[in-house]
Amino acid sequence: EMVAAAAAAQQRLHHGRTSLDGHPHGGEVLNILIQFAERPDESLSTNYSDLLRRDAPVPRFAALLAQRLKTPWPSPSDSALEDASSSLDYSDPFSDLPPVSLKPTHTDEAATRQRELLRGHIQQLQKASQQKHEGVAIDACGKLLEIFSPDGPDGSMHPIAEGKEGSRANSISVSSERAGSRSGESRANEAAVFMSEHGMLPLVHMLSSSDSTRVNLKLLELLNAILQRGGVAVCETACLLGVIPAVLRFTEPHLPQGTRLEAARFIHTMCTRSVLTLQMFVACYGLPALVRLLLSPAESHELVLFSIDAMKSVLDMKGHSPRNDLCRTFVELGVLELLMHALHEINAKHPGHAERASEIFLLFSCADTVVKAQIATRLVLPGLIRVVERPHEFGPEVVLKLLRCIKHLCMGDASHMEALQRAKAVPTLVAMLKLTQAQAHAMSSWAEMRNVCVNALYLLCKISRSRQEEAAINGVLPPLQALIEQGSPLKQFALPIVCDIAKASKRARAELKHHRGVQFYLGLLATEFWQEAALDALLVWLLDEGAYVSKVMEGPQGVQALQGVMDCGNNSFVNMLEPLRQIVYNSAPVNRALGKLAGHAGVSPFVSSLVKRLRHQDALVRRLLLDIMTSLYEHHRSPKLLVERHRLKPVLTDIIENDPGVLVQNVASRLFRAFEAHDIL
Repeated sequence: EMVAAAAAAQQRLHHGRTSLDGHPHGGEVLNILIQFAERPDESLSTNYSDLLRRDAPVPRFAALLAQRLKTPWPSPSDSALEDASSSLDYSDPFSDLPPVSLKPTHTDEAATRQRELLRGHIQQLQKASQQKHEGVAIDACGKLLEIFSPDGPDGSMHPIAEGKEGSRANSISVSSERAGSRSGESRANEAAVFMSEHGMLPLVHMLSSSDSTRVNLKLLELLNAILQRGGVAVCETACLLGVIPAVLRFTEPHLPQGTRLEAARFIHTMCTRSVLTLQMFVACYGLPALVRLLLSPAESHELVLFSIDAMKSVLDMKGHSPRNDLCRTFVELGVLELLMHALHEINAKHPGHAERASEIFLLFSCADTVVKAQIATRLVLPGLIRVVERPHEFGPEVVLKLLRCIKHLCMGDASHMEALQRAKAVPTLVAMLKLTQAQAHAMSSWAEMRNVCVNALYLLCKISRSRQEEAAINGVLPPLQALIEQGSPLKQFALPIVCDIAKASKRARAELKHHRGVQFYLGLLATEFWQEAALDALLVWLLDEGAYVSKVMEGPQGVQALQGVMDCGNNSFVNMLEPLRQIVYNSAPVNRALGKLAGHAGVSPFVSSLVKRLRHQDALVRRLLLDIMTSLYEHHRSPKLLVERHRLKPVLTDIIENDPGVLVQNVASRLFRAFEAHDIL
């Protein structure tokens, strides 16, 4: 207690109070201060009564306390003390209103009259609130509305801006600046005076308790006029006085459209004026009100526009906002179906807000699986697909954002992709890729749309044979083949789709026939990293339609492509040997074409490359190569020439005698005995 008293005395001295006479225990405090004062160069017996003089230095109480208690005691700076003190003090947001001078000027007289007029109307509003008198309330609201003149010439707010510029104009920061410019740099305006005269209290009370439609409409009009004329401080103070819960009840769909419209304007103001008003709106359970505004909207769509703007502000909230939980809350309230319907309704007249609605869907699609599952339903997904089906009716940005939604759904659970398949997402994406060049150039975001389409198709077709077949039937091959041949960066997603189509079904392979699929796969055998996928596709197709595929592969292009398999890098070469062995084993025409002796030397280039590869360090590779050589020998028209021209006898003898692999020796021995049995040697 003694330490605290001394500290209080020092603080009084520090703030310029040179006397302790007003303190109830001034004498005791002075004695305590004298006992604990510090004078470094003097003894403790010094008289310290001069501490109370105006020019006396303030004792460093923290250093003295450390000395007395023998404990280190950090001494805060004066600025830190002042900041801490100011943070605990109450700050009136309207304290800087200019006072009326004792000798008023002409301007002061006008301000005084205006303030007295406002005070009278506020008292009338208070009286109406206490007596619940409708006529008095309507009259008071009318008089106050005359003072708070509306922004628009027709007595309404300015229309909501459209497009990207409008989105920025309706953002929190810009709204705050415009609100500040309207109210002037000084707080001496009608809205601030209304707040400082406690006019908001009866207004909130009547909004909370009145059941009269006429009165509520007038009260909401007055409230919106005040908030529009006032700055950020007016809106935040109104929130603290409980105006948000009082207004939210007027968004119910059974209420008159005029009342709901004024409530929507209020909500729009709260969600776009400042971060604090937005946070207060969400904390007051305002999200259901935003969803209710989408129910039974008027033909002018103003309710929908206000709701979309507010929802976008909520989901774009700065700071540590739980966006995923907000998305879940919106979804649980049933916003998805209503918002999709609203997007289709407002697109023609309000394309900017249609784009904002698509941005909201994009944010939902980035949320967790629970939210994505609600998007992938029969109530929402068909509407989303219809937008992508008609890219020229909707803006390119709307289509692009909803395409991204589809891609995000493809990255989720398998059930989401099944729902997309039922909603005909695959034909829709393929149709987007098949747009003519003229149609594509008409859309500013075509390149990005194509990227998203290819990515989404890749995810959809990756593990589903039925979706691969569906894509092929709907004509996905030509645009994907074009991307691959052009060397587009998208070929890394297009190539797996094209290669998997050969494994999908007979119907899918029939589409490949129409687009020279075998020749396309043979061309891929020279493309690094994709030889394996192309050779696997050829093998699957060969096993199903051997005659058709063999006819193409035994030609010069096929022989040259398969020859390239023998000359490719080690990793790909090892992985392709097994499918190559099966092709040579299952197709006699391809077998004979590869072993054909040609040129002036009368040798087979394929067999020559094969013999060189027999020195490979991997025993499995050597065994597979000998299996291929055995198949070539068994189907060759001139086996003796084949053995002589390629000098296979010493090659096999060396393998039998020196190869460390037992299985390799066995295969070589069987082939050598076959040579002997057929009198080749």
